[in-house]
Amino acid sequence: MSEGTDHVVSRGGVDIAVRDHEGTGATVVLLHGGGRAMDDWRRVTPLLTAAGLRVVTVDLRGHGASGAALWSWPDAIDDLAAVIDHLGLDDPAVVGHSLGGIVAALWATRRPHCPLAVNLDGHTNPTGPFDLDTGAARAAEQTMRGFLDAEVRRAGDPALTRLVAELGTLDLFATYRATRCPLVVVQSAGQDLEELLPPEVATVFAAYRRGFTRELAAVGAATPLLTVVDVATGHDVHLEAPGRVADLILERLNPAGDGSRPADR
Repeated sequence: MSEGTDHVVSRGGVDIAVRDHEGTGATVVLLHGGGRAMDDWRRVTPLLTAAGLRVVTVDLRGHGASGAALWSWPDAIDDLAAVIDHLGLDDPAVVGHSLGGIVAALWATRRPHCPLAVNLDGHTNPTGPFDLDTGAARAAEQTMRGFLDAEVRRAGDPALTRLVAELGTLDLFATYRATRCPLVVVQSAGQDLEELLPPEVATVFAAYRRGFTRELAAVGAATPLLTVVDVATGHDVHLEAPGRVADLILERLNPAGDGSRPADR
């Protein structure tokens, strides 16, 4: 596989690092998760390029080789638009993991001609909905907000403080209902994130996952352009099941027109 061609796209004083893996088929832009970088897609990219897609990977602002910058949803969307314009891409698919997946979902609310957007297990702050009765849900929200506030204070990082605040402002279900192009939301079934949390917070997080799954199913049933896919992996879907992720993309873009897709690996 070609290592690709590196580009730097400057917007609003921030340099965005981009790698164009080239190709002659349909184009897909891949966005990594929070605290990660474009190399996160190393297992998926060769599967897509081998199937004929042109793959472009991006370091989000404040991540990887891109410039330091505080996070905002409008800035992230405008950065993505600048990358697409700079490379002359024609309505690419946009696929993201975690934080990048939320960016992809927001992109889908603004670009009706986008052929596909995919959010791989991207969530906002896990402060509800909870699969609990009203009183217990209120207590669960307080527990989770207290945990998040303590973690932000402990880190002492203005960029993290801003990111957590921005996550708290976004209504993800409203975003999904507002999609204007085909949007696939992938949610993982693994419990890897709970295992990293203190026991009382892990219990609350499990209730959040159940409540989120219930609400997402309802939104999916009422939103024709939205498809919800469950996978038996942890949060890092693209690293644990790269072939499954490539399959989800290729079966919808189908660049070769012959239905061929990579096996999971």
